[in-house]
Amino acid sequence: MKKITKYIALSTALALFTSCNDFLDVQPKGQLTDDEMFTDLTGYEDAMFGIYGKLATSNLYGENLSWGLVDKLGQQFGYDNTLDVSYHINRYQYTNQEVRNIIDAVWTNMYNNIANVNNVLKHIDDISIGAQERQMIKGEALGLRAFMHFDLARLYCTDYRRSDASTLGLPYAKEFNLSNRPRYTLQSTFKLILKDLDEADSLLVNDNNVTYDNTLQRDYTKGRTILFNKYAVKATKARVYYAMGKYTEAAKYAREVINATQNFTLNTSTSLDSVLRFPASKEMIFGVYAADRSATIRTAFLRSTGLGSFVEGRRDTRSLYETDLFTALSSDLRFTSFFRENTSGATSSFSFIRLIQNDAEATRGVLKGFVLISLPEMYYILSESLYDSNQTEAINLLNQVRKSRGLTNVEATKVSTRELFEQEMMRERMREFPGMGQTFYALKHYNRSFTDFRNIDTYQPSDAIFNLPWPDREREYGDQTIYTY
Repeated sequence: MKKITKYIALSTALALFTSCNDFLDVQPKGQLTDDEMFTDLTGYEDAMFGIYGKLATSNLYGENLSWGLVDKLGQQFGYDNTLDVSYHINRYQYTNQEVRNIIDAVWTNMYNNIANVNNVLKHIDDISIGAQERQMIKGEALGLRAFMHFDLARLYCTDYRRSDASTLGLPYAKEFNLSNRPRYTLQSTFKLILKDLDEADSLLVNDNNVTYDNTLQRDYTKGRTILFNKYAVKATKARVYYAMGKYTEAAKYAREVINATQNFTLNTSTSLDSVLRFPASKEMIFGVYAADRSATIRTAFLRSTGLGSFVEGRRDTRSLYETDLFTALSSDLRFTSFFRENTSGATSSFSFIRLIQNDAEATRGVLKGFVLISLPEMYYILSESLYDSNQTEAINLLNQVRKSRGLTNVEATKVSTRELFEQEMMRERMREFPGMGQTFYALKHYNRSFTDFRNIDTYQPSDAIFNLPWPDREREYGDQTIYTY
């Protein structure tokens, strides 16, 4: 019997004559048997485009893993209204059913998409044509499998540096099915993630031109920053080793990305606007296309300007960006580019309008996707990884990002010790990454107390906050054996 494979493909994936604007709009295409889908390279391309489209949906990076769930857990945004689920997310009330439904949806949808990746890997060697493109697709698929498992580990597992040989990791899915995934220890989970990334790295060795000129086209070898390219693999390796506390390896791969200047460079302060519009020219290492992002952001952040009646940014945003220190020669352009300040009487609130300067731009749909890995993060990882061995270079790397954002060098007293340096780096990540879902992972990594988005309540770090609960069904019916690798 032929196995039926449900998948989401692009609305134009099977057509030769469609507009570029529709090229990456995701639409359900029904069911195809494996025999029908994987008969030529187009079938594999369509399957991969469907996987990328799934990443951009609201249950994953289209909302929950960017400005939604994860950035609310990271206290970048909030909605101080007891009738809204955001209220409970901001307070880590994981027993609240609405919150739990969102958390479970992330788990389920991520594993569904990993299954789609595994289906591609299962069949990729079934045809002999297009050896070079098949090699690239296989490399991307392995890289994506690692990328998705790593984000699940960051959400649902203990921080690696506080683990031991018996700490529970993830069910690591290497087969095309949604049941009986073997559970591994956390250390084995990370070994499997790195194994996939190492193989992906070797397969994508010739994937050198990954720039993207915002021209959507059917040529799979072009525009590769919206595909999981060679440098997305290296950047993910840098993330993984950084999370493990293996700073020598983290520095190696972060530097490889930074040194790929033919593809990536920090923008100057005069061109910061190009960073703020997908595809973040010269700074986006990997991102996913999503035609409806402008409307989604508008609905969440621009529907009202009254305090507490919409999703708002941190109420200490001025303090975070140190606006009282702004001068004619040093002013953080991220503050005015990312946020709009709303004043009502004696109070102020901040609408997150990153990439949307006004309501009209939101209506026109200037946002076309989500940046998932960016160049400044590689500077931060390299900077932190070098601090103990080369403090001068570490601080210089931080200052290079600051300069590109319109700021002068960081005050020496703020980075004179490792502890102070990490405190400043935490603030720098908060300033750089609102809407990208990175702050929660940073809070977990630094493992220090932090305040909520209202700057009122202080939380102490704990697994109860940082380790999201697994779906009950997974705990009750999943494979109960814990494996090592």
